[in-house]
Amino acid sequence: MHIMLVTHGMFCQGILNSYQMIAGINEKIQAISLTDEGIGTFTQIFQQKMDELSEKEVLVITDIKGGTPYNEALNYYLNHSERVRVVAGLNLPMLIEAGLAMETSTLDVLYELALTTGKAGVAGIDADDSEDDIEF
Repeated sequence: MHIMLVTHGMFCQGILNSYQMIAGINEKIQAISLTDEGIGTFTQIFQQKMDELSEKEVLVITDIKGGTPYNEALNYYLNHSERVRVVAGLNLPMLIEAGLAMETSTLDVLYELALTTGKAGVAGIDADDSEDDIEF
């Protein structure tokens, strides 16, 4: 099992660095950025990295549904749906949970965990609740 982070700019490298700070290095999590080098270069690198994992199941996590990284991941998924899943809306709680569970989960379970944790990781603060959330 592998996780591939694909985002605009250096977001995927930054969030991977944060993951590593919290959970440690995991060689099975990789990051590919869409940079100013353009879509063609990004697509080529993405295809190459995914093809290198042709014998593995891969959860691809993207930043924005409908953006180029997502569209390339979706295209790859459509041709490799037996071993690839795609989630949009990358956030740190999602990555931490998926990264820690990837060795003991099936691809479908990891996909569902990423969706559930990603949604749960988004929260607001209400002045009435804020005192209950403070932990020292």
